[in-house]
Amino acid sequence: MLLGYLGLVPGMQVLEVGCGPGTLAPYLAAGIAPGNVTGLDLDAQFVARARAKAEASGSTGVRYVVGDAYALPFPDGSFDAVTSYSGIGVLEDPEAAIAEMVRVCRPGGAVSIAEGVAGPQGIAFPGIDHLPDRATYVGAARFTDLETRLRSGYPGGPPGVGSTRWPARSLWALMAVLGLQGIELNAWGHVTAADDRRTSPEERKRHRELEHARLVAWIGALLAGGDFSVLDRRELLELAQLSDRRRLWAERSPLWDWEGGLSIAALGFKP
Repeated sequence: MLLGYLGLVPGMQVLEVGCGPGTLAPYLAAGIAPGNVTGLDLDAQFVARARAKAEASGSTGVRYVVGDAYALPFPDGSFDAVTSYSGIGVLEDPEAAIAEMVRVCRPGGAVSIAEGVAGPQGIAFPGIDHLPDRATYVGAARFTDLETRLRSGYPGGPPGVGSTRWPARSLWALMAVLGLQGIELNAWGHVTAADDRRTSPEERKRHRELEHARLVAWIGALLAGGDFSVLDRRELLELAQLSDRRRLWAERSPLWDWEGGLSIAALGFKP
């Protein structure tokens, strides 16, 4: 289904922009064999990790390069299709990146981008924090209030991530602006549940610790940068403390705690 959404068919030469640590490229390569996928990312550590994973798993038909999405290191028309999965939405200048994707795609080739448009802040069930008429852990309502205010102040994520001019929900318009034709939009939803019975206690614990660590890291960056435009210093420190309390409570008293997301894939063709 996803290959169809991205306009990919067997035998193609495909470029994935913003491949990260090689999460998607091997699946794309398997789907378009005997074609090949080139995964590109600016982060050399991501690329090294992707190469190591490919070697360990025996993945074929995929290679990884370090490169800048704003200046792709390939001649015009180098690929049958160019795609990006959750790579364009984090850029400050997605217009420049998509223009480069169009440039390195051959005439008649497919250019596609896929981005999440709703997630923990858009479609979510805050079951672990507050149930109707019943608090879970002490401070749950306060945690929910502070976290909601923090995230609503940065709807695209932490400061510096993504474009204020072209947020994820409007990226598809850029494809038409940049001359792509026959544009198609498709969507799919997903649900994740950290407390699903199929998840081991060890995995649940790691999930909770990572969730807490990400929030604390974000708060630390805001404190270091003196960014108190949403919450003041006292509130940020309180939120970090409540997050740790939430983590410890969840480890002792697991509840069903799920969140749903919605992603959109846009596909266009270079004239």
